[in-house]
Amino acid sequence: MKREFRKVQRFAVQLPCKLCSNGVTSDGTVLNLSAQGCAITTEHLPSVSTYITLDIELVNGEEPATIKLAGVRWVSGHRCGLEFIRVRPDMLMKLKAFTLLLEQTP
Repeated sequence: MKREFRKVQRFAVQLPCKLCSNGVTSDGTVLNLSAQGCAITTEHLPSVSTYITLDIELVNGEEPATIKLAGVRWVSGHRCGLEFIRVRPDMLMKLKAFTLLLEQTP
């Protein structure tokens, strides 16, 4: 049995994203999201303990939410888990507003 130790709820999503690790940019999909982290799938997964930048397309046509610094906490198959470490205040507000909307959606 796998235990969940997260402090905040993550929401299942399918959102396009771009990640950049060591100057290499790749496309991916955010599979679940909170204001503090997410899980993504991508062809070129970064290694555990790598630090990346991440752009998440929350709403079509709007500027993506940019995570300045995220740490790769686990890698499994074609997925990895990210912890958001450095996020500009306006981007954090955008993430929190988006997750609040998800929370209120039945």
